[in-house]
Parts: sequence; C-alpha cells; structure tokens
Amino acid sequence: MFCGECGTKNEKGARFCENCGAKLELEVPKKTKVKSTNNENLGTKWKKLSKTKKVIGGVILILLIALFAIYTIISNQLSPKTIAKNYFLAVVNKDVDAIYEYMDIETSDFANKEMFLKIFDDQYDDEDAMKLSNYRVGKVNMSKDGLTATVTISYVEDGDNDTDIAEITLVKQKSKKYLIFDNWCISKSLYPVQVISNFEFKALKNSKVKIEGIEVDSKYIDKKSSDETYDVYKMPAMFATEYDVVVTLPMGFDIENTLRVSESNNKINISAFDEDNLSDEMIKELEGLIKTGLQTLYNGAKDKQDFKSISETFGDKKIDLSDLEDTYNSLKNSLSNVNLTNINFTEVTLNDFSTYDDYYRVDVKTKYNYSLTYQSGNEVKTHDSSDSDSMYVYITYVDGAFHIVDAGSLNTYFSKYY
Repeated sequence: MFCGECGTKNEKGARFCENCGAKLELEVPKKTKVKSTNNENLGTKWKKLSKTKKVIGGVILILLIALFAIYTIISNQLSPKTIAKNYFLAVVNKDVDAIYEYMDIETSDFANKEMFLKIFDDQYDDEDAMKLSNYRVGKVNMSKDGLTATVTISYVEDGDNDTDIAEITLVKQKSKKYLIFDNWCISKSLYPVQVISNFEFKALKNSKVKIEGIEVDSKYIDKKSSDETYDVYKMPAMFATEYDVVVTLPMGFDIENTLRVSESNNKINISAFDEDNLSDEMIKELEGLIKTGLQTLYNGAKDKQDFKSISETFGDKKIDLSDLEDTYNSLKNSLSNVNLTNINFTEVTLNDFSTYDDYYRVDVKTKYNYSLTYQSGNEVKTHDSSDSDSMYVYITYVDGAFHIVDAGSLNTYFSKYY
C-alpha cells in the first residue's frame, strides 16, 4: 500500500504512513463490470419456455377433452340401450343386414349371413315392414352379474291406438369392441329366427344331402349316434326355420323335403319318401321282395320250422329280425290247428309306401292259392281254393338293399268250404 502524501510503500493493512504519518486510505478493489446480456437472454428464454408449456398444455387438454368426447360417443353407441333401439328399428324396417349384425349368431355353414339373407328373402316381403307412429325406449335392466341386459321399448303403429311392448334381451360377449368397450349382442330376437345349437337330423345311410343347395359335408355325421340304417347329422348351428332339402338316396333317385328346425323337432328323418318317389323298377323289386318274404314265412309256419332255418332269407346279423321272429312264431302257432298243406302267393301289388319310425311300411294287396286237408267223418278230404288279403311289411335299407324286418295283418284263416 503506498502513501498518498509521500509515496512511501507501507505494509498491507497499515492505517498511517510510517514515513510521514499521514493517514492511509484503504484500497477498494475495482469491481469488474459484468455484461447483462446473458441475464436478459435467460429471462427471455424462460418467458419463451413458459409460453411453449402453456401451448403444449393447452393442446394436451384439448386432446383429452376430444378423447373423452369420442369415448363418450362410442360408449353411448355401443351401450345396450342404443343397440336395442337400433336393432328394434332394423326389425321395424326389415333391414336384414343390420338385424344379422346385431344378433348373437354362432357362425357355421348353415347359420351364416348368406343363409340368413336367403331365408329372409324367401319368407318375408318388404310389405311386412311396420310403420310406427311413435316409440319410446325404456330403462336398461341389468342382471346381477352384469352379463345380460333387458330393454323394453313401447311403440304405437300407424292406425292403431294401442301401445305394444317389445322386450329385447342382450348378452355381453367375452370379446371387447375396439379393445376397451363392452360388446353387446341381441340374444332374444324380435325377428322370428333363432339359432339352434347341435341340431340333429338323419338320412338313409350313404345318402347325399343338400341343404339350400349346399352339400352337407360328412364331417357333420355323428358316428356314435348313427347305425346300420341311418346316418345321424349333428349341426353345430342352424336357424330355427325351414330349409329346403334334397336327398339323393342310395337307391339312385332324389327326393325333395323340408327340414323344419326347432328345439323340439330333433332327429327328423329327411330321407322319408312315399310311393310317388318310387320308379316302376323299384316297385317291381319291392313287390318281388315281399312276395318271397311272405311265401317264406307261410311255408316255414305250416311246416313248423324254427325261425333260424328261414332267417337267411331276410338278412344277415346286421339286420335286427327280433320283431319278425315274434311275428313268425305267432303265425306258426295260429296255423298249428290248420292243416295247411300248400300256399302259393301268385300276386303282390304295392298299395302304399310310407315312413314309419326307423323303417318303411309297405302296404300290399296279395293273391294266393292254397290247399288244406280236413276230417269229414272217417274220411280225410282236401280242399283247394284261392283268396286275397291286404297285408303289410316293415322294411329297412342296409348295404344297398331292402330287407323285411316285420309283417302284419297276416291271414291265419283258410276256409274248407269255399
């Protein structure tokens, strides 16, 4: 530190000059002037950053509001109440595309949209559409478990003063709509076509079946339920309505039929047919089969043979002949008191052919000649005569051929007088 009066250098911190005694002034270090440019820029940046945050925050808020609005709109559109209303209007207007989309339908070859549209077009006209004066959608009644919902809609048709009620039942699906929304489908439909699961029908074995022009694949045949005579088809899903069916029988001809699908109408025989479907050749074949069968039964009965000795005429072990055996034994017992020595069936004419349970019933008119002996005093006499009777047989079709499995109205009276 230097003295201001004499210029003598003094020790640092001295208050008076050691040479002249003058009071020393303390040196104050000069402050370096700092430019204010950085602070001003920093403040500006903070201001700019604050505006950006506000803009971003505003954009996020708008997006959140928009997303919430979209969620609310979609959630409302997919709610049980809205779906029930839209489905009701689709039924009113016969909008079959919309009806199908709203229904809970298990898709299969014969319960799909194409089949639904076809059946709808075949059975319903545009004139069937309702015309409403007004309608009101009621509250949604949810089940305790939240899996089903029921919506009641009140409506009045044009020209009608009475209020009608439509009760629509919906069921919540396992899958979600757009990953997050509940997926509701119509369970109990106003449209008169329900879906029947595991519906069964049967057709003569080795037949080819077409439903509404589509051939039914053999994968639908339930082998456990099928037997030697019939193939049983188990369909995973079909509409509860009428289907047009064409069955190509193993005998070589087609029959047209109607398959009426319902919960109570199960295991229908769609291969049922009558005499109108039979060709002349097949009628002759059946008449010959029955003529041989009746001749065998009566010859065996009059000669008191066991059924086993004649059973080969009627089929092998695949054929259940227990009913025919009972009928034969009854015939044999009835003829035990009749001294029938000969019977010859000369003519068998088919009168009627119909389906009966698991068999076919064939009613025929028979003509036959017969001979019998009888005691007249001490003399044994012979009487020859002819007669005609109506009889019937039950037949089955196995391994490409008809087989007699039972018979009825068999004549057991043979007169010795005429």
